[in-house]
Amino acid sequence: MDNSVNPEKLKKAPIASSCFMGLGQILYLKQYVRGALFALVEVIMLCCIIFGSKKIVPANNNEYNYLKGTPDTDEMIGYLEDAGYSKLDSVLNKKEKELTKFFKKLGKNKKVVAEFGENPFGDVDFTDYYSMEDAIYTIEDVEDFDYTKYEDQFFGIVEKYDHTLAVAMAKKAAKEYNVQKKETLKEYKGESKDKIKEELSKVLNEFDEHYDGCSLCKRATKKGLRTTVHRAWFRGPVVTSLAGLFTLGSKQNTTVTKYMDHSVFMMINGILCLIIIGFFVILYIFNINGTKKAVTKIIKNNKFPTWEETRNDISQNSFATLCISPAIVMIAIFSLVPLLFSALVAFTNYSSPDHIPPNNLVDWVGLSNFVQMFSMKIGGGEWAKSFVNAAIWTLVWAIFATLTCFFVGFFYAFVLQDKRVVIPKFFRTVYILPYAIPTMLSLFVWANLLNGTVGPINRTLQLLGFIEQPIPWLSNPWVAKGSLIFVNIWIGFPYSMILTTSSMTAISNSLYEAAVIDGATKWQQFKSITYPLVMFQLKPTLIMQFASNINNFGAVFFLTGGGPNLPQAGLTTATSCGSTDLLISWIYKLTMNTPSRYNLASVLSLLVFVVLVPFALYSFTRTKSFKEGEV
Repeated sequence: MDNSVNPEKLKKAPIASSCFMGLGQILYLKQYVRGALFALVEVIMLCCIIFGSKKIVPANNNEYNYLKGTPDTDEMIGYLEDAGYSKLDSVLNKKEKELTKFFKKLGKNKKVVAEFGENPFGDVDFTDYYSMEDAIYTIEDVEDFDYTKYEDQFFGIVEKYDHTLAVAMAKKAAKEYNVQKKETLKEYKGESKDKIKEELSKVLNEFDEHYDGCSLCKRATKKGLRTTVHRAWFRGPVVTSLAGLFTLGSKQNTTVTKYMDHSVFMMINGILCLIIIGFFVILYIFNINGTKKAVTKIIKNNKFPTWEETRNDISQNSFATLCISPAIVMIAIFSLVPLLFSALVAFTNYSSPDHIPPNNLVDWVGLSNFVQMFSMKIGGGEWAKSFVNAAIWTLVWAIFATLTCFFVGFFYAFVLQDKRVVIPKFFRTVYILPYAIPTMLSLFVWANLLNGTVGPINRTLQLLGFIEQPIPWLSNPWVAKGSLIFVNIWIGFPYSMILTTSSMTAISNSLYEAAVIDGATKWQQFKSITYPLVMFQLKPTLIMQFASNINNFGAVFFLTGGGPNLPQAGLTTATSCGSTDLLISWIYKLTMNTPSRYNLASVLSLLVFVVLVPFALYSFTRTKSFKEGEV
């Protein structure tokens, strides 16, 4: 083997690698392991692009069950006899001997002998399947006998030899059809395409009426089933998935669910395929760049790397990449795929009752869902009005829910830091209790307390004479919104109090002692020391709380259920949006209520994502704690 370094030859390695991954490493750089891995990846990818499967689509379940089954034994024997199958007698003799041995062993079973006497299967015809099947069924009622075990053994033997016959029959049928097809094409040469097609349909062999005579169908007959499945060029999983992503399927002439195009699954498969292609492209670029660097290094050292040097290079330079790759793959599958799917649904008509797969297909509709959601001209602008109400309330809710919880918690944390407060630990424990109780349970309790008719709060106020009519805590739009904010303070402020307390305890007492010496008042100490230092640490948390409150589904769902209805007549009925619905709770209603409008829910989800993520990133990067950690 020539291991001399030829700079001119080495410069061809990147070109060879760009034509076929790994070829440059193997032929030019002597990187056999690495080159083989890159080449294997490309071969797999090319096979996924080039090779596919083509299946016959049964019209109904009866036809599907028929296609799944093996042909009748007598039918196969008769066909193979006429076709001159030389091994037929050998197969049948082996089958008869094995079944004879099986029944002989079964006839010696003590329980069978006790029930039927000696030689219970003496009159069984081992060339007749139905005679043997009847013999098996006669022992079904033998007391304390493991009938299922012997039944499975019997049918296993029969199916083994029937499968052998079915494979042989399928191969003979394929050859016979090809011969007849050639003769028909020769006979009707020059005729119209419809005439030739009609004559070809007459010569379909008796094995499978769906057989299409493809030259590659022989590979499919190895299972010996009636269904014809053959390889199809350029119908591999990559091409099929991408085509499915663009078309979202077509109507199939079948009632068998398995063979219907499922638009949602096709979309998910297409997204996965795009991600895989993205990984492949990144790997391809990485491969070419790595080849260029390796060429430069080999020319510089004037020698090829040894196996130890190659191993050390991989362990040092590729170890981190190999370790992080599984995490990247998992993120792509469990994070990126759902995000892309939910975004793409916004550009389809995925909704009930007319566009729910598999019985119905989903179609691409472009920006029509966005037009419907935001246009005042469609349907009297009911969707646009509902969106404006939900969007404004979501923003108001997020601001008030975040600031009230945070600063109420800040206030209690600051007060309990004062040395004049007696038993502060007791008060902290009491204030933390609302946070310790499950939020859903607390909201259910508050929903009963604020019940406008039989709620304890209204009844107590009436008994004390403070009010004459019940206060509509949850049935009036404005009062319900105020109730939501109040209950959220009760549930949420302990968390902020805990965070603020932990931040305040980290502040050095020397700062306060120096402030006292300088004559600073309590307010001045709070304004110049406590507040800026606490906010320095908790501002990112405050931004996260704001983002989470925009998507605070539980507070609305479990307390008001999004109600009451919007003031405009019929608006809530048409759009499912209530007065206190946040965008997230409205999205839930659009997907779970009937009719389901997944497309419009996706529009709202996409909008929340597009607005919220840039805002959170911008706000977080503007905080001092993000920038170099200075105060």
